[in-house]
Amino acid sequence: MPPVPFERLLIVGAGLLGTSVALAAKRRWPGVRLTAIDATARTHAPFDVHLGADAALPAFDLAVLAVPVDAYAAWMRRLARDAPGCAVTDVGSVKRRPHLEATAAGLATFVGGHPMAGGSRPGPDRASAALFDSRPWFITAGTAPRDAVAAARALAEGCGARVVEIDPDTHDATVAAVSHLPQAVASVLMTTVADVADDAALAAAAGGLRDSTRIAEAPGSMWQPIFVSNADRLAPLVRETAARLHALADALDDVDAEAVRTLFEAANAGRRRLPPL
Repeated sequence: MPPVPFERLLIVGAGLLGTSVALAAKRRWPGVRLTAIDATARTHAPFDVHLGADAALPAFDLAVLAVPVDAYAAWMRRLARDAPGCAVTDVGSVKRRPHLEATAAGLATFVGGHPMAGGSRPGPDRASAALFDSRPWFITAGTAPRDAVAAARALAEGCGARVVEIDPDTHDATVAAVSHLPQAVASVLMTTVADVADDAALAAAAGGLRDSTRIAEAPGSMWQPIFVSNADRLAPLVRETAARLHALADALDDVDAEAVRTLFEAANAGRRRLPPL
């Protein structure tokens, strides 16, 4: 078995993603010591130590930020002050903002990380060691030293993911299209349907509504700072989506069957380009 790249892993935020990282790390390296820091110290597997947010930072080889992105800056300042030189990565859905905040905090060892995996409902009880298996895991090295980048990369690979090295700007443009826009559309769709459908109508909903709005269950506390942090990339895509919906409405007003057929042909072709999970 290859050597363990780190003996002590600190998870800041032991929710769905943070706990899944811990479970996957323990699966890969059974001897790794896992410490969780959370707003409320709560005991759950697989952590060896659970600390509240005000506790002193323990010794660690790699820290993983798994809190909402608007909480990063304070943690980065604390890590830079209390654990200088220690490697830090994250699992957040935007990368430009964290790198800017790391620079402002003097946290030179920050390496951006973003596994393309998750769930529509938060909480450690839904965590899984297999969550990241064969999924892409973006790494944005920035100006971090090589040993910090190696630690972040080892974590991703140890969790079963496929590492994709990328720059922060390209990352944020990519996820705006394939992650943030779907979340926005699903949320708007669910609010539209909920406003016009009573409980009896909703009870009759089949797979189409349920499948297309599954991620509308995601908490706003997580997504609001993501949308704000990536607003310049997301807003144009939302406007383009709205324009295409307006075009469809016009086609329906005109009973333009050809326009509807063309829409479905384009959608079918695009869907076929998606590789299987």
